[in-house]
Amino acid sequence: MTSNVAGSNNRFDTSVNQMAIAGVVLALCVYVLMFVINTTMVQEMFGYSRQISARVPTFFMRMGVLLVAIAAGFFMITGHSYYKRNKLAVAPWLFLAIGLAFFMVYVIIPIFQSISFSFTKWNGLYDINGDWTGEWVGLHNYRILWDDPNFWTSLKNNLIWLVLFMLAVPIGLFIALFLNQTVMGIRIYKSLFFFPFVISQVVVGLIFAWAYNPEFGLLSEIWGWFFCDFKENIMGNLSRVCSVDPPSILGDANTATYGIIAAGLWPQIAYCMILYLTGLNNVSPDQIEAAQLDGAKGWKMLRHVVLPQLKPATFIAIVVTVIGALRSFDMIATMTQGGPYGSTNVLAYYMYDQAVGEGVGRYGYGSAIATVLFFIMLVYISYFLYRMYQDEKEGG
Repeated sequence: MTSNVAGSNNRFDTSVNQMAIAGVVLALCVYVLMFVINTTMVQEMFGYSRQISARVPTFFMRMGVLLVAIAAGFFMITGHSYYKRNKLAVAPWLFLAIGLAFFMVYVIIPIFQSISFSFTKWNGLYDINGDWTGEWVGLHNYRILWDDPNFWTSLKNNLIWLVLFMLAVPIGLFIALFLNQTVMGIRIYKSLFFFPFVISQVVVGLIFAWAYNPEFGLLSEIWGWFFCDFKENIMGNLSRVCSVDPPSILGDANTATYGIIAAGLWPQIAYCMILYLTGLNNVSPDQIEAAQLDGAKGWKMLRHVVLPQLKPATFIAIVVTVIGALRSFDMIATMTQGGPYGSTNVLAYYMYDQAVGEGVGRYGYGSAIATVLFFIMLVYISYFLYRMYQDEKEGG
């Protein structure tokens, strides 16, 4: 009996040999990553004539060593007595650690770097010695931003995107209600409505740019059915003559933004539809039957029985739609590049344009725009997270 108890205690002791070997391997990996593997070493090892040719092999070698280092760190942690005694509490964080590390490196740290750059004047370059060439200017970029009409145009367009993009939520709901039926061929209809969601945003932008073309686009062809006719010219050839010229949606500063938003709504509606279809599968049939017995149908059934059960799907649809409206970039870059005359700029595209586009070299100013956009999104996201916390608290 005593030996069994002693054996059970030994299970939770620190595995000294395992931790020692893993520690040595981890230290070697860190040393190799920091002081051994570089493009010069790889160039000499493989005999590359140019150093730039060694960059890809260097990357893969570093990734391989990094994976070994991660495995060594894993074995170090799992060999410690604390992990063995608290495995259920520690194991989830162990699996999340890599994802959290990448999130910290590629999201959190760049956010603070961008905020710090917004207080500088920097062209994005380093000198020959690798030293930073920027200059601290304090709030100068923000003062310029306040007087920049292009910034206010971009901010106004973001608000227009935000308001009109919210149409995706109710439209997606009603399409989901239409598709949530058991009739012949409904899967084909679901696939057709789902199709826009799987297309790249760039492809969607190109499709709508072609459709809006006033000379040969789909809109021009439909316009010709009502306002145009073919007449024979003096050369004996048929030419199209229109009593009213077709509109140039992307060429008009008053309509271009709305044309791009319409293109962006197409895949966004499909996404909201998917969320609601998933939510409708979880609607309680007992509540539906009880409501039918009480005489509820149509709008009353939807409002008092279905929509309350779709609250989680509605919450996610609104959050994703708001974020999509604020970070809109792909459509504008594909369809108008901010034109005509900057009338379709939004904060995300204007930031890119100032940092690496036509205003290349204004990294500090672009970072100031990015900082403003970040805090606008932070307000919305914080509000929705607070609402979600309150709902969970009330539900618990």
